[in-house]
Parts: sequence; structure tokens; C-alpha cells
Amino acid sequence: MRAISERLAALAIRVRGGFADGLIAGARSLVGSGDQSSDLLDEQFLRRLERLSVAAQRSVKAGLIGEHRSVRKASSFEFADYRHYVPGDDFRRIDWNAFGRLEQLFLKLTEAKEDVGVHLLIDASRSMAWGRPPKLTYARQVAAALGYIGLSRYDTIIAAAITDHVQEFFSPVRGKSQALNFFRFLSGIRPVGRTHLQTAAQDYVQRISHRGVVLVISDLLAADGVTEGIDILVQRGLETAVIHLLDQEELDPRLAGDVELFDVETEERIELTLGPQSIRSYHERMAAWTADIEAFCARRGVKYLRMNTSLPFEGLTIQYFRQRRLVR
Repeated sequence: MRAISERLAALAIRVRGGFADGLIAGARSLVGSGDQSSDLLDEQFLRRLERLSVAAQRSVKAGLIGEHRSVRKASSFEFADYRHYVPGDDFRRIDWNAFGRLEQLFLKLTEAKEDVGVHLLIDASRSMAWGRPPKLTYARQVAAALGYIGLSRYDTIIAAAITDHVQEFFSPVRGKSQALNFFRFLSGIRPVGRTHLQTAAQDYVQRISHRGVVLVISDLLAADGVTEGIDILVQRGLETAVIHLLDQEELDPRLAGDVELFDVETEERIELTLGPQSIRSYHERMAAWTADIEAFCARRGVKYLRMNTSLPFEGLTIQYFRQRRLVR
């Protein structure tokens, strides 16, 4: 029973008689899918994101011209980038010459501000290929939204696809002109291997020099190493947040009778008969597991946000991010 309760959420589920063949087929379809970077977020949603900024509570790195205010005064006001005007912006920063040419309002990013490094760690293990939609698809969208917010504010964006190490690394960039390259990187992430956040975090921190905010986007389905990995990021001086992605079937499995459970990361198979008591026990252990992670994060000063990937992404994202103070 312990193996069932601790690992069910990580398993691709196949009920005898073909009940859930579609679930596995849906997960496999991601591996060969032709996701295009332009499909991650629509243009209207991107415009809404431009009104936000990634929340950084601590003073990070005094840089050139990111849009987080620095305690240091500027010695010069060099041009950095443009972004669209949104209601509430300072009229004094509008480029009226650009308005005369294009009949659109743009703001010049020129003031010296605090350069916040926004680090995005995307779990690319095989368990992320599971779900409707696949959790990796949702993770790509979350990373795209947060990354675009940072690029719009001229923060430095760094990203990595991780398993038990860094699978793919996206080097630091700034400015909205880099958004398409960033989206292409996200669209190219494919699920492989298994999760081990401790070794992945160790690999990642050896590659970076920017301090700032790190957002871990993962289902956290691993036998060990989760809390140790979070600690490594905190000890590195990164303001850490965990975005915990789980599918509705993982939160509330609709199973009964004879089933075969297949762990997509370890390839372990378990055959068993599920009844009401087994499902109740699973719900209790799932609740305890997520509560333990959230409590650990609270003790470490880490923001924790659990998201049900079966719910509409664009309709809930901004609300959730603001509630957990990931953005402002």
C-alpha cells in the first residue's frame, strides 16, 4: 500500500480493459509533437503580461537598466529598449517621436534600475509528459509567461530544462527582442529521464553568475532530493519559488477494480485491485505530501504555488501569480 500511495501520482495509469489507453497515448503524443513557439501564448495575453513585473523582495544585483528600482543613482541614461505603453505608465517616458511615426505609444527603458536575474528551471523528466494537457505543455506556458514578463521589464532571463542534471541551458538574455528565441527554447524541451532536483540544482548553480529570482516549475515526483535541491538554490542566494504542477488525475484519480500502474521514469509496474479504501488512503497521502512540501518551503522563505494543470492556463495564471506574490 505504501508503494501505491507514494508513487501513484508519478505513474502513467492503464486500467485493464483499455479504460485509460488514451491517457498514455496523449502523453506520448507530446514527444513527437510539433509545438511551435508562437503557440505558447497568444498576443492578447502577452499584452496583459506587459503590465506586470516579477516580484523580487530582496535587493539583488545593481545593474544597468532593468525595471526594478535600485537604491543606486544612475550616472547616465543610455537607451536600452522599448515596450508598449499600458495604462498607469509614466507619460514622461513616452517616446513621442516613435508615436509620430507609428501612431502607437511606446515607452523608452532608459533609467538605471535594479537588474534582476530571473531563473526558470523547467522539469523535463518523463513524468511531465503525462496528463491532459501534458504537464510539460503547461510548464512551458508558465515559463513563457514569467520569462516574457521579465523580458518586457528588461530583466535578465536565464533558463534550463532539468532532470537529474541540466539537460538544456538557455544563456542570459535581455529585452523583448529575445522573446522569440526564448519561446523556441521552451518549445524544444522534450521529456527524458527522471527527476532529481538535488543533482540538477547543483549542476545549475555551477553554471550561473547572476543572483536574483529562481522559479522551479515541476511536478516534484521524485523518490528523494526535492528539499535538498530547494536548499541548494536558497543557499546560493537565489530568491526561490516553487510552482508545483499536478494533473487532476493525480490529485483525484478516477480508478476502481483491477489496474496496472506503470512508472514512466523507473519503468516499474504494479498490478493491484483498487477499492474505496485505497483511494481514500491515496488522497490522505497526497494531501500530506503536498502539505509537507509547502511547510518546508514556508520554513525556508520559499514561495510555493500548486497548480492544477487541467484548469485553463490563461484564465487563472495572473490571478494565481499575484496571490502568491510571484508577480506584481
